[in-house]
Amino acid sequence: MQETFYTIPGCPVRIALVSDLHERPYGAVLASLEKQRPDLICVTGDFFYGCLPKSGVKAKEAGVLPFFAACAALAPCFVSLGNHEWMIQPEDFALINGTGAKILDNSFTSCDIAGARLVIGGLTSGRVTACTRLQRASFRLLDANRYTRKAKSVPLLSWLNDYCLAPGYHILLCHHPEYYPRYLKGHDIPLILSGHAHGGQIRVFGQGLFAPDQGIFPRLTSGVRDDRLVISRGLANRQRVPRLFNPTEIVYVSGGRPEPQAKK
Repeated sequence: MQETFYTIPGCPVRIALVSDLHERPYGAVLASLEKQRPDLICVTGDFFYGCLPKSGVKAKEAGVLPFFAACAALAPCFVSLGNHEWMIQPEDFALINGTGAKILDNSFTSCDIAGARLVIGGLTSGRVTACTRLQRASFRLLDANRYTRKAKSVPLLSWLNDYCLAPGYHILLCHHPEYYPRYLKGHDIPLILSGHAHGGQIRVFGQGLFAPDQGIFPRLTSGVRDDRLVISRGLANRQRVPRLFNPTEIVYVSGGRPEPQAKK
């Protein structure tokens, strides 16, 4: 796992961006967090792997509760939902929030961290939102998942205007980087944190070859765009295609000088 450091002008706190854990072992992630001691930990979705739990409560079987508890013990920890959280249920929310981490499901909160007033929002994957609506319409969970995999799922955007009007420095957790040009670029949000693309799986000369929801030669797989969209290559691989020339990473974002890059 690589530690990657980015500078975003005006960012008042030091942030750890954790994405796409997919229920994998997290010892190296916690070791990095303990070493770097960020002011804020942001988990931008796909902490689950998208299979139905035997118990009906995914958080009990996924092994993520100790991870979230350890994160919350180090720094304020906020979580958004990625497409692999399509099966999340109310009891999962309660268990994860009970660790001290806070899920932001198409919602935002204001808080003071390291002397800065922050407005932190979480834009839920459109697939999760669609699955939830279908369940309320008496679809079984598995049927809802199959339907949303085939249909184009649009995120819920109606709350973003209120979010942008709240006073403070705005940080948006948004699992899907491809949402940025479609839905977010016109909003006054100085920092957007994302993942999902897994770095493009295979990277050649800095270019990823394929990403979900972006296809061949995707544009948004890693790095910083427009000095405000930060894309993590993620912490695991759940694709049939192996990762090549594409190390997993935990990302650190701050407003100061860039930290020295860790060796690959």
